[in-house]
Parts: sequence; C-alpha cells; structure tokens
Amino acid sequence: MRDAGELVGDYEEFLILPEQKPKANGNRFGNISALVIGLIVGLCLWMIPSAPVPVSQKLRYTLSNNRLSEIARGLFPDSPKINLRQDFRLGAGDWIGRELSAGEYRSGMLHPDRLKVWKPSVRLRDYQLEFQGSIEKRAMGWAFRASDVENYYGAKLTLGHRGGRSEIERFVMLNGREMDRVRLPIPLLLQPSVPYRVRVKVKGDFFATAVNGQIVDTWRDRRHSAGGVGFFTERGEQASVRWISLSEPDSFFSRLLAMGFLVAPPSMITLPAGSPAN
Repeated sequence: MRDAGELVGDYEEFLILPEQKPKANGNRFGNISALVIGLIVGLCLWMIPSAPVPVSQKLRYTLSNNRLSEIARGLFPDSPKINLRQDFRLGAGDWIGRELSAGEYRSGMLHPDRLKVWKPSVRLRDYQLEFQGSIEKRAMGWAFRASDVENYYGAKLTLGHRGGRSEIERFVMLNGREMDRVRLPIPLLLQPSVPYRVRVKVKGDFFATAVNGQIVDTWRDRRHSAGGVGFFTERGEQASVRWISLSEPDSFFSRLLAMGFLVAPPSMITLPAGSPAN
C-alpha cells in the first residue's frame, strides 16, 4: 500500500496546495493596484496643464500642449469637444465690442464696462461656462448665447441693499431691445470684493446657474439658439473677473469639474419689459 505522501506526489500538478493560495491573491491584488495607478496617471496626464494657455484667435484653445495628454484625451469617447480657458493674468484675450479701455483690463483681471463678447466662443451653442469674479460695487453681469452685443441672454448677481437678500437678475436682449427682466432672491449673502465661482449650464432651451456649487436659478427660453459668452456691468456697478472657461455640458470632463476633482486657477419680482436696471 502506498502512503499519502506518494499519492500527493502523483497528483500534485492537479492540486492547489494551501501555500499557493496567498500567492494567487497577491497577484490579483497587484493587478488591481496597477490598474488603479494606471487610471490615476492617465487622468493626471489628461487633465493637468503642462504650460500656460496660449491666447490666439482660433476657436478651440487647449488646456495643455502636452502630447501625452492629448493622446490620453483621444482615448476617451466622452472627452469634451469644447475646451476653452482664459486666465487674465496671461493677457486680455480677444473680445467683440468696444475696444477694451485701460481701466477695463488691469492687474491681471478683466473689469468689464459695456458688454464684451469673448470672440472664440461666438459660434458655440451648448456649453458649461465657469468663471471666478468679484463684485466690487453693486453687481457683476455676464452674457451667454451672445451672437453680438445686441443679441444675448444677460444675467447678473447683485449685492443685498442695506443687509437685504442678494439677488440674481436675468433678461433677454433681442436686436438691441431688452425684454423680460426678472429679479429673484438667492439663498446666499454675497459680499463685496469676495471672489465667487459661477457655473452656468447652457443646453438647448435650458439654463442653470450655480454660485460656489449652489444652484441659484434655472429657466428656459428659445429666442437665442447659439452664441458665445461675455461680461458687462451697468451704471453704478463695478466687478472683476479672474478667469473664464468653457467645456462641453454633461461631459466626463465637466462632471469632474462639478465633483471638485480639478483645482480652479489661482488667483420673484418681474420688472416691465424695457424698464431700467437701476
């Protein structure tokens, strides 16, 4: 009769011995770790700029001139088609409207007066606008779906008057005529000279505005189907803008922005149509 040791020797190539199991688990853990590290490295190559953003007249700017980053972006079918960014520390950029005065661009920031439309954005339709700005006096305004300085949607954040609630205003400008200005209170107490991050989603006939990640307004309108973004202030108002970016709405990239994975660059009362803002 053969003993147990001899039997094990005959069939050991078909047996998984106890001491081999930790090795298999270790290999599996190592593969998972390598996959996670690879994804992290790929996302870093995809998202992190390797150089300052150049200012040009081309429609599509890029966050990076890193070749590996561009290859990595190409592997993601959901990567954004719109990817524009302007940091005003690098220059004033290209704008449609009256030429920027010396007072409107200073200290690496845009201080808008009359409406200026960002030239690289004028042919766009759906996008997510983000910018960081401060209200220096009374209010800060921006435009979207602006085909020119006489056709656009306008909105602005206003400080509370004498401790009152801060507000958001919005209106439609059609062929140089203002229509349907609406003023709404918001659940935030805005302070002068404090930088705020504003995000505006523009998709189809739906528009949503968030300030520091909190939704303050949503609405719908169909009068303007395409156009870019810009900034303005009205009489008695002063504001400053540090940077602006545009991305594809609901893209993987914009969802990362919404989740806070990317670091930002440093830095119901209805008025009669045509009524004055101030």
